[in-house]
Amino acid sequence: MLWLAGGISVECRHMAKLTFLGAAGCVTGSKYLVEAAGKKLLVDCGLFQGTDNLKERNWNRLPVDPKTIDYLVLTHAHLDHTGWLPVLVRDGYNKTIYANPATIELTEILLRDSGHLQEEETQDAQKHKWSKHPQPRALYTSDDVEPVLRLLRPMPRNGGFDISPEFHIESYDAGHILGSSSLELTIHENGKKTVTVFSGDIGRYDQPILNDPVPPVTKQINVLLCESTYGDREHEAGDPLQVLGDIVNRVVKRGGAIVIPAFAIGRTQTFMYYLRQLENLQRVPKVPVYVDSPMALSATELYLKHNEDHDLQFARDEQNGGDPLSVHEFHLTRSVEESKGINNVKTPCIIISASGMVTGGRVLHHLAQRLGDARNCVILGGFQAEGTRGRALQEGAKTLSLYGRMVPVLAEIVEMGQLSAHAGKSELMRWLTGLQVPPQQVYLTHGEPAAAQSLQQAITEKFRWNAAVARYLDAVEF
Repeated sequence: MLWLAGGISVECRHMAKLTFLGAAGCVTGSKYLVEAAGKKLLVDCGLFQGTDNLKERNWNRLPVDPKTIDYLVLTHAHLDHTGWLPVLVRDGYNKTIYANPATIELTEILLRDSGHLQEEETQDAQKHKWSKHPQPRALYTSDDVEPVLRLLRPMPRNGGFDISPEFHIESYDAGHILGSSSLELTIHENGKKTVTVFSGDIGRYDQPILNDPVPPVTKQINVLLCESTYGDREHEAGDPLQVLGDIVNRVVKRGGAIVIPAFAIGRTQTFMYYLRQLENLQRVPKVPVYVDSPMALSATELYLKHNEDHDLQFARDEQNGGDPLSVHEFHLTRSVEESKGINNVKTPCIIISASGMVTGGRVLHHLAQRLGDARNCVILGGFQAEGTRGRALQEGAKTLSLYGRMVPVLAEIVEMGQLSAHAGKSELMRWLTGLQVPPQQVYLTHGEPAAAQSLQQAITEKFRWNAAVARYLDAVEF
């Protein structure tokens, strides 16, 4: 209560505040800070990827002191949602990081790999002087990852969880990758309840392996943050089994190799599932399949372990045929020497290797070896962010910069949007239609400007909701 002159009193109402620290105007760097009831809660802590301007943000300090953040919760494990955790912890955050068990296990795999890759690439840049920086250094190293892992604590895969007396979380399966969640945050302050929904990354409907996304069933939504990665377009039509089979057959016929840049978590498992199906149906020849990503192999083991995320068809496949993610002529390559050995394979083969947007990892070596041969093929199986090599290939680049030299692009480049793990525009609208009540305010995040603006228009026209495109570093009260 606030007292004014003359003895007049007015009610002083504390407003919750939401700050967009990432994934606003772009698809990477997800970080959302909620300040309410005298506490600070951070949802996700992602790495910026893509253009040089975006990557430079990774080196900036947050506008809030990490030591003052009280809680942190993760929607899922992808690096654009977890990859900045080592910097946050190094800068002073020392509280609990909440995530469901699958997300915790995947985050450990991803962060260890990220720290290791940054060390490797920094050493290579220093040795061969291909970086634009005179003294290149890693954003963080493997040593910075260990303190993060000690802070991770499990929360329920689905259902309710009290982070504190002020903050209550309900989790819903987002169907994007193993463990991916949409989060419903209820804030209790001075007898008042405020509800904020974070969509996280929304997955596809009627896709193999994982359950369909489930929208929150709350009867109150003050603010909704909805991703808009594909807010302006649909995925390519066509049966992915038929499309992939056609690619394999024509490339094998001409004696080429197929290189698939694939995220170790999600995309790799989907490709393996379809390849196994094609082999079982005898629709493609049995060629060697090299999964050149130790992280992908570890992630695949977790996909088989966490069957709570499996859809009914995948569960039936497991019961009937053992491991649906293992092709008949399967080669795993954990060591660098084994990876380099793939260069000596001159007969048709399939190489699946990270990263999915060709921003780093072992796939760069395979592209350097294979892009210059017209018999070969590169399959792009998902979203390619602005400024990435994957986007350059998608847009028809004739050369690609790899390790400081320009490599000619003569190989066939094929997009397979059918395998994207992100909901297309109509699927996003389907998820929104499933909400029980209209949100008082919608903010579009995790999308490039054109995608976010297109989804904003569609939401306004169909639902008549208040929708706005989130802006980087903006703070809004609710």
